[in-house]
Amino acid sequence: MATVRFAVPPAAFEPDKPVAPKATPAVSAVPAARPGRSWGRMALQFAPLGAVTFLAKVSVPPLGARGLGIDVPIILAATFAGLVAGALHVHPARLTMYLAMLAWLGGMQLFLGEPFSATSLVLLAALFLPLTMQLRPAEGGPLPAAAAAAADPPLLRSLGAMVSLATLFAACGLLQFVLQRWVGKAVAFPVEHLVPPAWLIQNFNAQIPVGPGEVQKANGVFFLEPSFFSQFMALGLLLELSLRNRLSRIVLLGAALAVSYSGTGLVVAALGLFGLVVVKGRWDLLLLGALLLLVHSLLGDASPLQPLLHRMGEFRSPHSSGSARFVAWIDMFAHQWWTDPVRVLFGAGAGSFAAHAALARQPTAEMSFAKMLFEYGVTGAVLFFGFLVYAFNSVRAPVAFRLGLCATLLVNGALVAFPVGIAASVLLWPAAAARRALATPTPMPAPPGAAPPPSAVHASGPGPEPRPQPAAERRRETAR
Repeated sequence: MATVRFAVPPAAFEPDKPVAPKATPAVSAVPAARPGRSWGRMALQFAPLGAVTFLAKVSVPPLGARGLGIDVPIILAATFAGLVAGALHVHPARLTMYLAMLAWLGGMQLFLGEPFSATSLVLLAALFLPLTMQLRPAEGGPLPAAAAAAADPPLLRSLGAMVSLATLFAACGLLQFVLQRWVGKAVAFPVEHLVPPAWLIQNFNAQIPVGPGEVQKANGVFFLEPSFFSQFMALGLLLELSLRNRLSRIVLLGAALAVSYSGTGLVVAALGLFGLVVVKGRWDLLLLGALLLLVHSLLGDASPLQPLLHRMGEFRSPHSSGSARFVAWIDMFAHQWWTDPVRVLFGAGAGSFAAHAALARQPTAEMSFAKMLFEYGVTGAVLFFGFLVYAFNSVRAPVAFRLGLCATLLVNGALVAFPVGIAASVLLWPAAAARRALATPTPMPAPPGAAPPPSAVHASGPGPEPRPQPAAERRRETAR
């Protein structure tokens, strides 16, 4: 009988290192069936990402006047469609943490007896439900080891698609910023001027002037605000630095981040770069930052980074957006939260932040960390952010990207779909397909004259008889 051997399975995928081509082992003469890319499956996977990017400004009457868009309905529709079609299934650990979080948050509302908004609690539960899902492995059976080593894992393809999409939006944002003086705002910002206001989300600042002049901050054409555009650029930049390090894309994404003139993108980029430097040892990034600061100091007021760095002073101005987001909540908590120990532990009730913020001495924005602490207390906030941090870090993706995605949770509102759409499409849903069943070992012919190993698999059908062993080999076999 003919004997065959198993090839060694490929090494685990490490996305934090640049992908280099590897030599693939020899494969059997019969090609293995490889599951093809299904357009329906791809549309399902990237529907949440498209909802928070291309359709971020779109709404339907009368939801637009209330500041609500179609991104959350699209994300939930994709989730339930994937469950019905069998393309999605739950991640047991993430689902367990999600249910424990909801049980605590909901139970505390009933136990405390304070007025609360059931709508706010239901919206919170619905928005983060997709993070408990994952894609099933594609049909077609497991790949042979050699074919799996040559193919990009699904998670790597998703991360690459994220970088490509960020590059596209970066080009849109740069053209928008540079050409608005010549083509006019109606052409540079087409969504705001061509789509009827009733079909757009209201109460957001899509067009913000850079300074006293008429130049507007870039919002990438499609994004709801320059802040969301800057965060997406930061995430794309972190992925590019983690995966490929292509200089042209790094420059493009960095320039787009700069023309957004938004501090939230800087926060996301800074946290991710911290992970690259400390965890991955990318000390070259510190040298690059020092070089940029040197050029900025030499140019002085003529530096293009001057308006962006000037925003650092907003934290000291009580009527600025930076103060409203990251500073004013401290004063509000000092007068309305710290004085009540029960409120500190268990919160003031779901949906109560807006009413108390209206009574604050300074304008206070409804940021996620402040809202969760005020409404659900320390215990509820720990469970909420613990679930999200675990979910984002339950996948082997570049550490810089995961840190940046965690930062988007803190610089946005608690019920904003932006980080959820990115996490679902790019990080959490494709991860299960990347960790699919072990690839089928590729049968390789045994060298001529070699003795079959104990685990050898005999091919079906007739084959040549094994060569008789010499007497010396038989004695060694008996001794073993």
